[in-house]
Amino acid sequence: PETALTEALTLLGDDDWEKKIEGLNFVRCLSAYHATILTAKLHETSLAVAQEVKNLRSGVSRAAVVCLGDLFTYLKKSMDQELDNTVKVLLHKAGESNTFIREEVDKALKAMVNNVTPARALCSLINGGQSHLHSAVRRCTAQHLLDIVERMGPERILSGTKVVADRIFPAVAKFAQDSSQQTRYYGRKMLFSMMAHPDFDKMLEKYTPTKDL
Repeated sequence: PETALTEALTLLGDDDWEKKIEGLNFVRCLSAYHATILTAKLHETSLAVAQEVKNLRSGVSRAAVVCLGDLFTYLKKSMDQELDNTVKVLLHKAGESNTFIREEVDKALKAMVNNVTPARALCSLINGGQSHLHSAVRRCTAQHLLDIVERMGPERILSGTKVVADRIFPAVAKFAQDSSQQTRYYGRKMLFSMMAHPDFDKMLEKYTPTKDL
């Protein structure tokens, strides 16, 4: 496996797209069967994979998106440190016209939401997509953010760390006023899922900018 990892990183650095795909498949196998080996070089590997998500050849880009999904699925919370970069790259792909890639992006982000630390996932999504100019990216961000909000539940969001409340309220307020109807729907749904909590009004006023309130 150690040799396979070195080989995978070499293949990913190659200009030949077929070799890149081979490298991505190596990384997927390693994540499933030799997670500990991969964890030792996780930062370097996830940067290399995230770089290929931006590849202009759709076959490579799609393979890299699927590969990130596997990293989230098998390495779980070990991926916490890599979230900011990987989530941002995935969200930007949500604005693609290629339906297959968009579907894979959704699957990869779902795997991320289900396996990493929720508070970290929440911050990475907000950082990566809340203010994006492309409406499809904001919609995708709001959709997966709603998954985390529902997963964590109002109790953990409102009584948890200040960091979470501090980030989630301004973001939800923005989404609830977005130009896209779907994004507004996800924004309202997040508000609705937190509304039953006794501290909701107090927290909303404390953390939401006045003009959004």
